[in-house]
Amino acid sequence: MAPSKSRRQRPQKLREVHHPAPTREPIDLNIYGGKWIAIMRRRIIDSDRDLEALCDRLEERGIEEKAVLMKVPRPGIVVA
Repeated sequence: MAPSKSRRQRPQKLREVHHPAPTREPIDLNIYGGKWIAIMRRRIIDSDRDLEALCDRLEERGIEEKAVLMKVPRPGIVVA
């Protein structure tokens, strides 16, 4: 017995997802390389080599919940 033919399904269109860069300008690796940076409203608001010290300063300002933290690799290191 032949299988019944179902309706042809339309091919699904692939969607491209574009994520904006975390900052408006490129992050300068000579300044921020090897440091933790705090980003808010797509701008770098603070940086430090010690994550705890950076978190303490953000907590003093009352913006620890709003800021995004990111570790910037040193120049020449490629992260895959």
